[in-house]
Formats: sequence, structure tokens, C-alpha cells
Amino acid sequence: MDEFESPRDERRKTCLKPYLSPEAALRLKEHKYSGIDDGISQKYCWNPLAGYLVTLLPDSVAPNTLTLLGFVHAIGPPIMLYSLFGTQLIGDVPSWFIFLQCYAYLTYRILDEMDGKQARRTGNSSPLGLIFDHGCDCFAAGIQPMIFMRLIQVGNNLTAYVFMIGLYSAFHFTTLEEYYTGTLYLGPCNGVSDGSFVIVVASFITGIVGNNFWATPIYEIKGTWMEMNGVPVLTLGQIAALAIGIANWCDSILK
Repeated sequence: MDEFESPRDERRKTCLKPYLSPEAALRLKEHKYSGIDDGISQKYCWNPLAGYLVTLLPDSVAPNTLTLLGFVHAIGPPIMLYSLFGTQLIGDVPSWFIFLQCYAYLTYRILDEMDGKQARRTGNSSPLGLIFDHGCDCFAAGIQPMIFMRLIQVGNNLTAYVFMIGLYSAFHFTTLEEYYTGTLYLGPCNGVSDGSFVIVVASFITGIVGNNFWATPIYEIKGTWMEMNGVPVLTLGQIAALAIGIANWCDSILK
């Protein structure tokens, strides 16, 4: 038995393994968050907007309340999408849902920026709050790309894998870098702040023109070296997905 563990802790492990070991829990208290975001939209949009809105909040609003509220906005649209319109990554989606998703994702991003500012403003910063915040971000980072793929009609094919692997690898390697360096660094044109801005703008425009716009055929690949099973022609949405996925993968590897 570890020197940090009590007999009671040892018995608990037989039923439910703790999320953190006792030693990690002690070290967690000493953790200090360090993050740098050099994104263009972070500098000119997210940071000043969240900085202003957080001044309108009373000190009684807990930072974790903002985090939870943002998380609800992040997981609400996926539940509606898969319940009402199926799980395929292609197909028409009504404009009302696209505008709802645009609002929900915008709200999630703003609240995600505000919770940390509220914590520092009220002196309620804590490692537990950091874990809760990043845990919610992990779920959102996994779910939101699938909604975006449906909106731009990527389809169930190789382009979807490229898109998902690119985004997930960027999230994974950035977090891994933070683990070893102690600082979460996001460079210019990163997939978090700048990518979020692009998603909000693209979702709003898609709500106006309809998501069938992204199904416009652009380049015939059947019979070429780019040929993919079930994809005779690359659509505008698939080209956008490939570009975003490859760009995120390159950013996570080369930065």
C-alpha cells in the first residue's frame, strides 16, 4: 500500500477506481495553469468580448456555473441532431437547426472564455475548476466536429476520417505538449480560437444559403490517384474538410 493511501482508500479501489491517486491529488493542489493563445480572433474577438461580458456578472456567479452552462450548449445540438435527423454525415439539415447550432456554439465559446476570467476576478481559481473546464472541453472537442461535418455534408467516407484525425490530433498533441512543458500554447491561426471563429461564421452563412450549398460538386476524382471508394466527385464540403484536417495535423506536428 502506498504511503499516501489509507486502508479505507485501498478498500475503495476494489469497488471504484479513483479518478486521481492520492499522490496526484496532493500534487494537483500545487498546480498553476499557464496558457498562451496567440490566435488572431483571440486577440481581437474572444478575449475582449469575454473580458467585457465578465464585468457584467455579479461576484456570486461561480466560474463552474459558467463552465457547466457552456457545456450544456455544446452537447444540446448533437443530441437534437442525432435524434431528429439521423447519424449520417450527409443530408439536408433545416436552417433553424443550423442557426441554433451557431448560437449554441458561439455561446459555448464565449462562456469557455469567461469562466477563467470570472475565477481570477473573484479569486476562485482552483485546480479542480481547471480539470472540470478541460474535461468539458474534451467532450466538446469530440462532439462538435461531427456536427460541422454534417452541416458541410462531408459524408461517411475517407474525407471524414482525415478531418477527424486532423482535429483530434491537434487537440491531443497540444495537451501532450502542455503536460511536458507546463504551458498550453496556441499559435497564430490555431484550431481552437481561430478555428472556432471560422466555424461560427461558416455556420451562420450556411444557415442563410442552406447546407446543400456544401454538396456542390467541384472536382471529379474517379479514375485519378485521389480516387476514394464511394466518392466519385469531391464536393465543396469535402474539400473544406480535407483542407481543415490536413492544416490542423500539420499545425500540431510542425509548431
